[in-house]
Amino acid sequence: MQTITHSKILIAEDDAVSQQMLYLILKKMDYEVIRTDNGTSALEILSSDSPPQIAIIDWLMPGLNGIEVCEAIRSMGKEPYIYMILLSGKIEKEDIIEGISSGADDYITKPLNISELKVRLNAANRVIKLENILRNKSDVLLNQQYELEAAISNLQLAQSRIIHQEKMASVGQLAAGVAHEINNPVGYITSNLGTLREYGESLTEYITFLSDKFPVESASEIIEKYTKLDIKYILEDMGQLISESLNGAERVKKIVQNLKTFSRVDESDCQLSDINECIESTLDIIWNELKYKVDLKKEYGEIPRTMCYPQQLNQVFMNLLINAVQSIDNKGEIGIKTWSENNSINISITDTGSGIPPDKLQKVFEPFFTTKEPGKGTGLGLSICYEIIKKHKGEMTVQSEIGKGTVFTVQIPVMEESDSG
Repeated sequence: MQTITHSKILIAEDDAVSQQMLYLILKKMDYEVIRTDNGTSALEILSSDSPPQIAIIDWLMPGLNGIEVCEAIRSMGKEPYIYMILLSGKIEKEDIIEGISSGADDYITKPLNISELKVRLNAANRVIKLENILRNKSDVLLNQQYELEAAISNLQLAQSRIIHQEKMASVGQLAAGVAHEINNPVGYITSNLGTLREYGESLTEYITFLSDKFPVESASEIIEKYTKLDIKYILEDMGQLISESLNGAERVKKIVQNLKTFSRVDESDCQLSDINECIESTLDIIWNELKYKVDLKKEYGEIPRTMCYPQQLNQVFMNLLINAVQSIDNKGEIGIKTWSENNSINISITDTGSGIPPDKLQKVFEPFFTTKEPGKGTGLGLSICYEIIKKHKGEMTVQSEIGKGTVFTVQIPVMEESDSG
């Protein structure tokens, strides 16, 4: 990777903790950092005679918000060009479109991912470098080579933005599914525990009553109170309520654990993994997308563990499964099969969807090619999946028939720890 010359950078963030975290990260990356906690001050700094070359601007701030700052700077036609990155906790596609439309060059969501921030700042510096070349070099030096560099850089930035938007759409879909799955078990846990509290109050009242009446000449009052408070039913029902609560808690625990397994935030390196477990964790995360629309048939074979990048393979399986369910109009079937053959692990994902036309079948792995309606897909999902499988020294193939469905087959070689280098 080429060395990037770090620029002067502005942080406009009203949250003191986030601002300090960003400041420390950027100082460690050898940036000259200016910071402010409001939009009005940010606009003054950016409109000065010697503004920072990069600005990270929070959407919501006192005074002017981030959108207003971006719009104001762009309306000035400021030179030299200021690369503005909008920072926000909003992840909806409409919010991203609004942010980019305001004049921002890029959009980063909270919480910050340091690796993603570094990649985006490198892209910003590449743009600034090209801007400096175009501004400072004479017309003689602005030849075909620099035009090509500018075109490649712009293409990379455009692709990065599209991938980011697709990722945000997937995150939103993922979050909605997980929230739905968590809300159900948490709901009946809360309800059951509320009932248990009422039962406990009744038992307390009953025990207190016995204490006041003991000893008594006649047991009739005790029996009457026992019947009135329905103590027999309470004692019988408490065990069932507790059991349901424990099952619900266990379900929540499993969902959260599978979300962690799926994302593997702290396990992005190559490691020894079980592909069947990768598929299962992915299914648990996207189950809300599947359960009302498809019958799922699973046929897991006995396959060896292999050295791989499990987080990336999870992304492949999620993409293939989401594509499969989206190809089914009403109700259909998705089949998942794994098997081992010739020192390779094979995974097939079959659907009974609408199928892919023969003239488009050979193009499905090409970047920006999509069979979806305009605005419903970028055409990057399968091309990214294809590159991930290639990274694993594997192969991905597709077979399809109109009206009958599609089969995607993934084959990756078994890699032992000694083979991974």
